[in-house]
Amino acid sequence: MYQDAIRANERVAMNKFAAFVSLGLVAGSAFAAPITETISFSLSGFVDILGTAPPPDPLVTGSFTLTYDPTLTYDNDTTDITVHYLTGVTVDSALGFTYQNGFLEFGGIANDADLVFSNTNDIVVAFNVTNPADPKFIPCSTPGYTCGKYTGSVLVDAAGYTVIGSNTGWFYGVPESTVSTVPEPAPLVLFAFGLGAVGLVRAVRKG
Repeated sequence: MYQDAIRANERVAMNKFAAFVSLGLVAGSAFAAPITETISFSLSGFVDILGTAPPPDPLVTGSFTLTYDPTLTYDNDTTDITVHYLTGVTVDSALGFTYQNGFLEFGGIANDADLVFSNTNDIVVAFNVTNPADPKFIPCSTPGYTCGKYTGSVLVDAAGYTVIGSNTGWFYGVPESTVSTVPEPAPLVLFAFGLGAVGLVRAVRKG
């Protein structure tokens, strides 16, 4: 009977542990939903999407870190992004991002982060971040993206800039461009949960 009581106590303890693990995983997934990553890009091989004018600068580079929840929608967000550098182009408005359903656009927010207009100093770089660890440029063949005479083309990416004084100056990068990402550390909530689980296991064994 004493052994049965011990077994019953062990079952109760293990049931509590299982419940704690389930709760911890749910809480962990909730806290781990936001993604923080640094994206760096280099754009070259520009083409004039309205005419044949050469680009004012043949190389544009940039890097930024942003935090976003992939289940939400963001529109011209400037608070969840830190721009580390942007070279080769002038942008006259604050830089931000727009995000929806795995599509991320980075650019000046005066005309919206996902748009550029001729005769303005602006930039837009569109990324497919369906896999956050492997962001890719979005080609102009993607439905919903307009790239002048290159709309529908798989050879030109929806990433480029415009400049004041040029009515035909919509320039977009081609697949010569590169993009890379550095994921930030995962939330510490999972680490804290791990410590709690270890502590509970030790308590069960000790009891």
